[in-house]
Amino acid sequence: MNLFSINSPVMRFLERVFDIIVLNLMTLILCIPIVTAGAAMTALYKTLFDIRQEKGRTVIGFWQTFRAEFRPAMLLGILALVATAAYGGYLFLLYPQLSAERAWAWITVAAIGALFFFPMTFIFPLFAKFENTVKKTIVNAFYMSIRHFPVTLIMLVMQAAWLVAMFLVPAQAPVILLAWFFFGIALPAYLGSGLFLRVFKQYAELE
Repeated sequence: MNLFSINSPVMRFLERVFDIIVLNLMTLILCIPIVTAGAAMTALYKTLFDIRQEKGRTVIGFWQTFRAEFRPAMLLGILALVATAAYGGYLFLLYPQLSAERAWAWITVAAIGALFFFPMTFIFPLFAKFENTVKKTIVNAFYMSIRHFPVTLIMLVMQAAWLVAMFLVPAQAPVILLAWFFFGIALPAYLGSGLFLRVFKQYAELE
């Protein structure tokens, strides 16, 4: 087989890498106006699900979902932002007291953080996959993020890996930041999309 024929493994891999880069740049740009971040993340996951299932076209599919789900997804994005800001403010205000407390205090803070961040791993994939209200999507995200904890943990680790890498190897921060610019949002989402599709097969009644 010719390695550079259109259907060769090499060309399919390069095509997938190109799709991820394009989707990452589109999502990153559309997340800059914070109110559009929810629609951008929903469009990203819907497009990645289509890519996994070999349906649709990357750029066209992304824009179609972005426009179609803009209003409800925008609300989800704003709620996620408010939750993140609230938890960040909570840590900022409590940190002086926490630094002197025992381990149980940190465990409590971590448990509260889980209530914020666990559902966020499922909210946008759920909204991209199933037609549902914002309230029902949030409730389902809470439930699935706990029931399918390994998937939740894998997603959180992949999303945090860039920050951890910069912390561990600060001298390479510019290189890591450049890699994040091209892959930081879409690559973890692509790797996680396969996991989400396996999970969602168990909830066919939601479709």
